[in-house]
Amino acid sequence: MQKKKKQKIANKKSAPLEKEERWAGKEVYILLTAIFLITECLGLFVAVSLFQQGFQQPPFSEDVNDIGNAIGLFAMILVMTGFILIVLKLKKERKLLIIMETLAVFSTAILVLSAFIKNNDAVVILLAILLIVMRNIDRENIAVRNISGIIAIAGAGALLGISIGIMPILLFIIILAVYDIIAVYKTKHMVEIGQAVTKQNFAFTIAMPTKKHKFELGNGDLVIPLMVASSIMATGTFVNNNLVAALALIASFIGLCISIYLVSEKKVPMPALPPQTVLMIIVIGGAILLGF
Repeated sequence: MQKKKKQKIANKKSAPLEKEERWAGKEVYILLTAIFLITECLGLFVAVSLFQQGFQQPPFSEDVNDIGNAIGLFAMILVMTGFILIVLKLKKERKLLIIMETLAVFSTAILVLSAFIKNNDAVVILLAILLIVMRNIDRENIAVRNISGIIAIAGAGALLGISIGIMPILLFIIILAVYDIIAVYKTKHMVEIGQAVTKQNFAFTIAMPTKKHKFELGNGDLVIPLMVASSIMATGTFVNNNLVAALALIASFIGLCISIYLVSEKKVPMPALPPQTVLMIIVIGGAILLGF
């Protein structure tokens, strides 16, 4: 009888602990919603501004609908990933990564600020420099890091999105989703990169700290839906491009929520792009079939 009572007491004590072990609560989903909305809305505003100013520049071909843009963009990502892996093995990798981050944030900040401040390049450049200074004064500051990352995502995603047609974009995200699975589960080099940049608080990921766990969202997980939505708005042939772009963003957000839930339950690094990609393709395919 005493053993049974002890077992019951032990079970009661262990039950709340099991609940506490779950990483994801309301807090992380609130943070995710806020970050997603701010980033995507900012990026779409920049995309519209850049498109109106004639900044549409296909990266690897004069034709926005050339699939060579998708292949070239993926090849560029492979080269950059390889470069980062090499840098991480060097003794002075922190300095090199800081230089890379600074160049990325500064150039994209110029694009983002130009969408708000017209015909005043001096002010735009000064504000971009101010952001870089703030970022490097206190590199452990998560808020400034996230702001820098969001600006980088908004600028890069907007410019690339309006410059690549919807079919090349879809091909690109499919290839990237497959690569993401391989890079996380097989070669695991993406996990290595993620751990290195988050440990040193680089703006290559967005931090979502909660009481139970600090979630890290890769910049690519926010850049990709922005690219897709921007591409639809700029080059789409739907009856209502804006509606389809909004639906694609909603699908992407659901995919991110699924990823956060799975990471919380399994407590291992997981690629976020595959569920986002699948859901966005379903939405876009449905829009085509339904004549949206």
